[in-house]
Order: sequence, then structure tokens, then C-alpha cells
Amino acid sequence: MVNNKKMDSCSIDQDKEYIITITNSGNLHIDFYEYSEKFYEAARDVIQYLVKEAAAEEDIAKLDIWFFSTIYLYRHSLELLLKASIFQTVTDNKNRINIVDKIQHNLKEAFETLIKEKKLMINNNENGKWLMDYLSDISLIDKKSDMFRFPFGNNLNILFNKQISISLVSIRDNMNKAYSIIKGIYDTGVISEEEIKTPNSKLINEKGNYFQKSVVGYKYYQYSFYPYFFSYKEVANFLKNIIMKEKETHLFLPMCYLYRNAVELGLKRLIIEDSHIDHSKRLKIIKKNHSILRLWNQIVDEIAEYVNIMQEDASIVFFSEKYIRELHNFDSSSDIFRYPCNKKMNSYFLEKMNFDFIYVANYFEELCGYLSGFNAILQTVKEYEANAADDY
Repeated sequence: MVNNKKMDSCSIDQDKEYIITITNSGNLHIDFYEYSEKFYEAARDVIQYLVKEAAAEEDIAKLDIWFFSTIYLYRHSLELLLKASIFQTVTDNKNRINIVDKIQHNLKEAFETLIKEKKLMINNNENGKWLMDYLSDISLIDKKSDMFRFPFGNNLNILFNKQISISLVSIRDNMNKAYSIIKGIYDTGVISEEEIKTPNSKLINEKGNYFQKSVVGYKYYQYSFYPYFFSYKEVANFLKNIIMKEKETHLFLPMCYLYRNAVELGLKRLIIEDSHIDHSKRLKIIKKNHSILRLWNQIVDEIAEYVNIMQEDASIVFFSEKYIRELHNFDSSSDIFRYPCNKKMNSYFLEKMNFDFIYVANYFEELCGYLSGFNAILQTVKEYEANAADDY
């Protein structure tokens, strides 16, 4: 598993076949739009696979667990497109900063801001009213864009407190409709009146074919990081394979973000589920913390101790830290793969950057593999301690 070759999230090997060049224009309304297209296409590729191939194969594991990252891809594409549309009208960076700081990730507030800035009329427009209802429903469920990325929020609230079956077809149709309406605003400055039929304006719909549904909210998994970690890692791997087979290089940034979030989930899983850190302190460590290096520093000593006790190869700790430091230096705040700029509106990738995408994907997969290995080691320690306590 250990690879002692220098790993860097932006390293390239010019002899490789799969070199991807990333560059942004610095024109933020264009860059936000292009990022929205990337995440939207990624979401569509994944959900089409789920409702067709995975459904035909009755692959329940994928249908259930891939749900979280798929919804996030769709949801994020809407956020990016709304901000792109706002930035068409709001061109001053100070005003952009204030607007983004106000709306954060709230899709309803973003649409309300767009209505105000573009002076849109929605009262007599069915698409406008539907979109407001739909985005309001999403914001009611996921105001801060964290409920599909993590198993619980900062106040320990969970997304589903009971088991529920969710129609992936309705997710696909409603998300596609919402994106189409917002794209129409971006392209023309008005809300289209062309009717697009969908079941209703709810994010969660339960009716539909059994094998085109995700079943979530299992009581055992309600606070577990595993479904989210697995979802983000596996869907990232799915996008990697599409890029390999079909040369769909626009999926590279969504792939990287999914992998990056899987790493964060893997570290938080170690702290919350596996560590001996005091429970209240564990929660404080992970709250509003997207720095993978800070998370790693909280758990590395315990990992190293038990790797040594279990007589595992100690180099896995060395290489894990090396990878984490390199990734942290490249993306310290978990935004370089999902936004074209930082919170101060300073653009990323203004100069062309070449990536060997296979190298990058392998980098992330190895790091996720290390984190899974540490999970297994710490779980074994906890089981041993529990058995020893029972014997005592």
C-alpha cells in the first residue's frame, strides 16, 4: 500500500497520457458558471448510472450510499449557478463579498438576492414560483450545505431521524428542472415560462420504483461517518473511471472535491468513532473544522501508538502525514476544488496548472486507504479493550 514516490496533489508526469489543464479566466460570473456546469454534469452522470445500471443490477448498496454525494453534486451546482447569475449584475468585489457572506450556502437567500438584483418578476410565473418553493424546501433541509456532506451538523442534528425511501428519479427531474430555470436566467436575464413537468417542489419524494430509490436513515448509521466516507470515495472513483474511458475532463474538479471530502470524513471518523479523546472534546475538534492537518494533528499520536502496538508497518503513518501536509498546503480550507475563488474573491488557477489526473486520483485513493486502515486498527483496539473489560 505504501508508495514512497513523491506525491503531490498537483504533480504531473509528462510521460503520462492523462494530463488535464485547469485555468480560470478571472471573470467570476463566467468561472462560477463553468464550475456549475462541471458539478451539474457530474451529478447527472452519477444519477443516470444509479437509475439505470445500478437499478437494473439491483445494486442496493450503491443506490443507498451514493445518494449523499450525488445530492451534494447537484445542490452545489445550483449554488454555483445562482452566484454566477448574481455576479453578472453585481460586479464590484466588495459588494460580491458582502452578498456571499450574507447568503453563505443558502439557496433560498441566493435566489431572493438574484430576484432583487435582476429585478425578476415571479408572482405570475409558474417556473419562478416553483423554483422559490423548491429552493426553500432545500434550504429548510440543508441551509448550510452540510447535511449531505457530513452525518450531523454542529448542533448534532441529523438529516433523517427515521428510515425513508427516496425516489432518485424525482431527485433527478427536480434538480434538472431547477438548474434549467436558473440557467435560463443566466442566459437571458428572465425566467422562462416554458412548462417543465415534475412531481412537485419537494426535495424528498418517496413514490417511485423500488430499485430507483435510496433508503436512508437506518437507525444504526444515523451518526456514522462510514456511509458518507464510502459515498464520497466511491463516487469520486466512479468519476475517475468516466474520465479514463470517455475523456470527460470536465469531471476532474468534482472528482477531486469528492475525494478531498472523503479524506476529511475519514479523519473525523477516526476522531469521533475510534479515538480515546474525551467525547465532548471530540465534538469541539470537528466543529467548523475543514483543516485536514488540524484534524490529523489531533489523532496522529494515538494512531502511531497503536500502529506500533499492533506491530503494523510504521511507514504508513509517515506517508499519511506526508500526503496530508501536501494536500493541506494545496487546499487548506476545502474550497479550491469547488469554487473558482476564495471568500475575498481572489481567483484560483489564473495561471494554467497541469494535473496528471490518474496520479492525483491514486494519491487520494491511497490516502483514503490509509485512513481506512487506521480505522480498522483503532476498532480492533477498542474491541480488545471491551473484551478485556468484560472478562474483568
